[in-house]
Amino acid sequence: MEYNYLKAFFEVAKQRNFTKAAETLNIAQSAVSRQISLLEYSLKKQLIIRSSRKVVLTPEGEAPSF
Repeated sequence: MEYNYLKAFFEVAKQRNFTKAAETLNIAQSAVSRQISLLEYSLKKQLIIRSSRKVVLTPEGEAPSF
């Protein structure tokens, strides 16, 4: 697990928006999405429910056990 994955996850969790998180992190939105997908894959848990309108944290995303 990489620090950047966690950083991206925490920013998305804070902003509740991938685009705003990407702007804050100064990286592309697709990179943020990819980093979170890789984090979820490495943890074998879904942390975020994605929809076209909002970001919702799963129970695992609300209280991650890294």
